[in-house]
Amino acid sequence: MTELNVTHMVESADDYPPMSASVAELGNDAAAITWRNAKAYAASRPLLTNDADRDDARQWLKGFGAWEPAEIAAWSDNELNALIVQFVAGDIRELEAFDSFEDYQKAAEAGTAGGRLYKADDGQFYFYMGD
Repeated sequence: MTELNVTHMVESADDYPPMSASVAELGNDAAAITWRNAKAYAASRPLLTNDADRDDARQWLKGFGAWEPAEIAAWSDNELNALIVQFVAGDIRELEAFDSFEDYQKAAEAGTAGGRLYKADDGQFYFYMGD
């Protein structure tokens, strides 16, 4: 599928309003707050910048079974980007729960962490959008 360079999100995660958070953290409006923040981030820093990446994202999201194909097809580029931003933000939060990237990587290899976020040999962080 697609690998998205998300180094800028990993390195500046604390500089942006929350794009992934729980009701316990933000209250009953957590979903609306994080969605609004993700849409604003996606508008200024889209992760899906070409038709191939957007098509891959739509195909990947279909596999979740959470949305009807017509609904996925109707999303604007910004809405699609915002949803991917939220996935990445959630994985960054998971990464931050570990003492180091190496600990996160070990947990991912053991199947106890998501593992869609990885660090390449060049030090850049990528998000794997696929099965």
